This record gives sequence, structure tokens and C-alpha cells, in this order.
Amino acid sequence: MLVSMSMIFSALSDPASVLGWWLLVFLLVAIVPQGILTAWFVQLMRSKSQAYAARVGIREQSAGVPAEVVLCLRGCDPTLKQVFESLARQRYNHWRLRVVVDSKTDTAWSVATATVAQLTKDQRPSWRKVTIEPLAQRPTEGSLKCASLRQVLQTLDPQTQVVALIDADCIVSDQWLLSLVDECLQPGVGAVSGNRWYEPVGNSLTGTVRAIWNAGAIVQMTAFGIPWGGSLAVRRDALEACRWVDVLRTTLCEDTSLISPLTQAGWRYCFVPPLLAIDEDDAILIAPLTRWISRQLLTARLHHPLWPLVAAHGLFTSAVLAAAVIFCAVAIVFSNWPGLALVASSLAAYEAISVLLVLVIKQSAARAVAVVQTNLRPLSSGQVFRWILLLPLTQIVYAVAIVSSLQARSIEWRGITYRITRFSGRLGVSSNASPAASLEQAVAQVHG
Repeated sequence: MLVSMSMIFSALSDPASVLGWWLLVFLLVAIVPQGILTAWFVQLMRSKSQAYAARVGIREQSAGVPAEVVLCLRGCDPTLKQVFESLARQRYNHWRLRVVVDSKTDTAWSVATATVAQLTKDQRPSWRKVTIEPLAQRPTEGSLKCASLRQVLQTLDPQTQVVALIDADCIVSDQWLLSLVDECLQPGVGAVSGNRWYEPVGNSLTGTVRAIWNAGAIVQMTAFGIPWGGSLAVRRDALEACRWVDVLRTTLCEDTSLISPLTQAGWRYCFVPPLLAIDEDDAILIAPLTRWISRQLLTARLHHPLWPLVAAHGLFTSAVLAAAVIFCAVAIVFSNWPGLALVASSLAAYEAISVLLVLVIKQSAARAVAVVQTNLRPLSSGQVFRWILLLPLTQIVYAVAIVSSLQARSIEWRGITYRITRFSGRLGVSSNASPAASLEQAVAQVHG
């Protein structure tokens, strides 16, 4: 039903305009669930961190469980050498490292082989065996990363009981593998993961925007049971029961696609807060950042059963904020100062509460990683001020990313363009997977 301009002008001239009050209600509807969810998240982080700390004395009992760590590489991330170094220091007795590189001509191949050789020469790495192999087949269905992972899962050592995944930008503590395996072997648990916490070393504009967005994303991922593949462990019994290898044949990513089959097979996924990986990367531009966020959202759209909730939240909050800003602009034009005061103060309160929630999430993350002797940088007034200034930009980037993920028919990831395809009623991706000349440029723009 069309509303006449005279009705709009009349509403704007009313100090208690119906439109303004409705916007106030919508802002409350948007922020209250976020506050409740954050409070739940903080309590969960505390209880899980305490449970993790309580197992310190008995965790070593899991160190003899045969495990394999999988590192899939396409392009050479700046932190790749440090990742190998952190893996070499693992305090674990019985594990193998499996590295699958896109091809022998990939720059990651030379870095991986040289780093492993140097580590073997200079020290005694904790792994019992390391294998570096090229991707044998480049299928047209599913992503190359999933193809690399399938290559390993189909050739696991018969004794392996737990498979752990790590990303090329994830530098881990010496207790990382032990913690993953121990948590994964708890009764009924089929998979566990940490998550990524961004702590941009230079506090750049885009680095801060990514950190703010990621703080909220961690809460949603925890609430909706979305694992993070950069630090993920799966029990072998569980991956075989849920036929994960078959699922990976057509999927874009490995982590989001795990939950549905895992749950259907009767296994649980658990988030382990102390295993948050601190990422200090600052080197990303606004356009690649928007595409990166859109890709994270797209993986949920393709593979997670609760995607409608994720999309509804993103669209609703973005629409309400946009409507409030437009209302304020129109109120200024028509000198509706009471209406402006109502909506502008409500909008300011929404933003202030949002920044406060990010602060609470950061403090919760700091307490969690402190359990494993990792420290986040102390919170400063300057950092809080930057969050206040950059929160609106973060919300704009998120709005663009959520709309982009909903409309996407294809996605580019590390130089390969994947088309969204339906396979037997299930969404996945397909491509003409050939080596990309612009691969190194793609890695330089977006690490991951």
C-alpha cells in the first residue's frame, strides 16, 4: 500500500511520530537479542574455559592417541614458515603431518619443503612423519581445498584416530594438538574447534573493521554450532559415520558443511574457547575485506541449516539502521527536531551498546586465551574510540556482504572462480579448476 507524501510529512511534524516510535521499537528488537546472546556467550566461554583448565592434569593421557594433522596449501601465506615452526613444537607423542600443496609449481611447495628440511636439520620436530604431496586430481566439483582434504582422508594411516586441520595463517601453541585431541575424545563428541580472533597489530582502518565484525561473528558461530576449519579436529569414527569424505566432494568449504552430517550421525560438535587463534594481520583493503566477509557468509548459505537465521539477522539489523539514518536525514530537512531527537538518540544508544558488547566479547576472549598463557593486547581508550568511529563502517560493510552473499551465483577464492551448483537437492560448487596466474596476488589481497 502506497503512503502519500502528505502522510509522511504529517508524521514527521508530529513530535511523537508513529514512524519514529516504530524505529525505536525496531532498534530495541535488534539490540536486545544481541545483548542476550552475548551474555550467554560470555557465560559459555567462562564455563568451557574452566572445564578446559580442570583437565590440565589428565590431558597428557591423550598424547598417545594416533593423530594426523592436515595442512592444505594453495599460494604461500606470509605466516607459512611460522606455522610449520609452531607445529614442530607440538607437545604430542604420536602424530603425522600431511601437507597437500596445489602443485609442485606453487610457491608454497618450495617454502614447505625447505622449511621442513631446515626444521629437521636444526631440531627434532615432534611429528613422527611428514608427507608433502601435490594435489593429485583437480576435480570440477567442489573446491580445491576440499579436494586436498579428501585426498588425505582417503589415505589415512589405519591407526589414526583423530584428524586435525590447520590453516596456513594459524600459528598455534605447543599444546594445540594435545588440546584438540583430548577435547575430541570426550564422550559423544565427534568434532571440536577453536576460532580466530583478530588483533590487528597496526590498528589499521580495515583491520579494525574486520576485528569488530569477527567479534560478533564468533558469537553467532558459537550459538549456531559453526566450526572453524583453521583449527578443527574430527574423530575418525565420526567422520566415517557421517561420510564426510562424500560430503566434501561438492562443497566449497570443509567446516560449515560438517555440522549437518555430523549431527545426523549422532555426534556433537564442541567449541573450545582457549583455542582461539590470535591473528594480527592488518594487510587487507576494504574491497577484499568485503568479499572475504561475503565468502564467510556464503559458506553458511551453502552448507548450514541455520543460514535463514543468519541472513534474517543481517538483513533486519541492516534495514533498521538504514531506515533510522534516513529518518534522521529527512527530519533535519523538515526541521522535525523532536522526531530527530527521538530517533537519533535511539540510534546513538544502539551504537553505544554495540561497542559495549564488542568490549565484553573481547574481555571474554582475553580470559579464555589466558588459560593457555596467551595474552591479548590491553584495551586502550584509543582503541575504544576507533571502535566507536568505525562501527558504522563495519555495519555498512556487513550489509553489503550479506546482500552480496544472498545474490551470489559464483565466488572467487584463491584465484579460482566457483559456480554455485545444486547437486541432488544440495547446494555446492563447481569450477574449471586450472592453475591461476594471479594466485599470488589473490593470496596477497586476502590471506585465506
